[in-house]
Amino acid sequence: MERRPRPGSALHALDSVCTDHWYGTHLAVEHLVALGHRRIVLAARDDSPTARTVRAAFAEIAADRPEVEDWTVVLSSPDAVPGPGPAEAGPVSGTPSGGAAQPLDLDLAALLRERGATAAVLHGDVDALMLVQRLAESGVQVPRDCSVVAYDDVVAALGSTPLTAVAPPRAEIGRAAAELLLHRLSDAAGAAGPVRRSELLPELKVRGSAQARTPATD
Repeated sequence: MERRPRPGSALHALDSVCTDHWYGTHLAVEHLVALGHRRIVLAARDDSPTARTVRAAFAEIAADRPEVEDWTVVLSSPDAVPGPGPAEAGPVSGTPSGGAAQPLDLDLAALLRERGATAAVLHGDVDALMLVQRLAESGVQVPRDCSVVAYDDVVAALGSTPLTAVAPPRAEIGRAAAELLLHRLSDAAGAAGPVRRSELLPELKVRGSAQARTPATD
């Protein structure tokens, strides 16, 4: 569940069930773009396959959206890194003419001001709630000054500002995995049948931490 085996590995030929995190990232960006936001920051962890998928998907989606004038990817937690390597050398940024790297010791309020960003996608929920609190301490109110979409929806609704969040279908993932396993165990045909890979789509839970962009939020 929620793992994509490396192509050619021993696990590649096994059944699997995953959330389509590319689609979840698309939902977050689409929601913010529809509200008029054109400069967006993604702050995400880098210590899990999901986090790395979300980071890669955001960079691809933001770069392909002509409405997005500027986008930046940074670590939500400098300590949430599996080890040194090229991916940790610095954040990824994009503008129509390119973008400069930002430091990994994240000051989200300063980054928003520097990039002129009016919206942020934050992965995962605990980091999102902490970053929203730090924004408030820096005088940046959500959603008045910055619209936020969290990614994971485990505790996103529990903050003083309930966060709009992308919600992976956890229960359905478990159910689908159990069904695949039971199919394999049910009879000889199931055991010898073709490998099945399923991707389930997440959904967006709108709670009001993102609002339409106005001149006052610039």
